[in-house]
Amino acid sequence: MVLLRGVAAGSFVAAESFVPLMLVTQRGLSPTLAGFSLAAGGATWALGSWVQARARVEPYRERLMTVGMVLVAAAITTLPGVLVDSVPVWTVAVAWAFGCFGMGLVIASTSVLLLQLSAPEEAGTNSASLQISDGLSNALLLAAGGAAFAALGGGAVGQGATTTAAASHPAAFVVVFLPMAGVALVGAWVTTRLRAR
Repeated sequence: MVLLRGVAAGSFVAAESFVPLMLVTQRGLSPTLAGFSLAAGGATWALGSWVQARARVEPYRERLMTVGMVLVAAAITTLPGVLVDSVPVWTVAVAWAFGCFGMGLVIASTSVLLLQLSAPEEAGTNSASLQISDGLSNALLLAAGGAAFAALGGGAVGQGATTTAAASHPAAFVVVFLPMAGVALVGAWVTTRLRAR
């Protein structure tokens, strides 16, 4: 459960961090519009959390988590397609809405299942492990993605008091998104190993 939380959170956050930059530098959107492309995800994340909390889906929680991780992987895999000019920019918003729904299914479920599997005296320690896995994987995967991005020419160039985004090579984004989609698929595999009872 702890591993799954780290894999899910890390792959999602590392990919999401590069989406606005990609939309600004590759598709010419304003930073505001690029940020709005991720906004619908908040509602679908909440919807995913609500769905997994329904009593009638409790027996299927592990399967819902698998579906959630597959949705996350599919959303991340879709992102590089927007680097092609003929692909509509709104594709990002739609894909990310599905990815956030998947995260809603997974993140809340990891907490629920972890507490179900923990002895009462271990609940605090296990919950802390869950949070550490979340934060540590965010930092490690984002750092790895950032290093790969910079190695392929991604980044920004400062000019006096302003900073303008450089025309990053599209491959710099692909080298972030596709490995993170692979990490999310590893998460989908991890969900098949879960046993709540």
